[in-house]
Amino acid sequence: MRKMTDKARAAGAGALLVVAGMALGIVVDRALLTPPPADAGALTVESLADHIDLSPAEAARLRTLLDSLHTGVMAAAAEGPEALRAATQAAHRRIEESLDPGVRPEFRGWLEQHRRHMMRRMHADMTGR
Repeated sequence: MRKMTDKARAAGAGALLVVAGMALGIVVDRALLTPPPADAGALTVESLADHIDLSPAEAARLRTLLDSLHTGVMAAAAEGPEALRAATQAAHRRIEESLDPGVRPEFRGWLEQHRRHMMRRMHADMTGR
């Protein structure tokens, strides 16, 4: 077996350091420097409860309603975009109707916030940004 020269060892160590530095830079950028969008929260009962201050009982009722709506929305998704859009709008109406009238405007604001976030993500996916 041939012994590695000092130059080859130095070149290998340098290449390893460059690759490790790039990987660390990406991790630091994604984890620490690039903040997530303010409206990037998940579309969950918990996210909604945080936004409109639902009581635990209201959150439980909403979770039950969402579970019952899920099957219909998924079936509509299999039928195509128009059926999905109609099922989603109907689900939003049912959710809004289940809420106290005082928090309905906040619910609509929360939905709009998520719609804008989704549109930005779709645009970024299409443009590669």
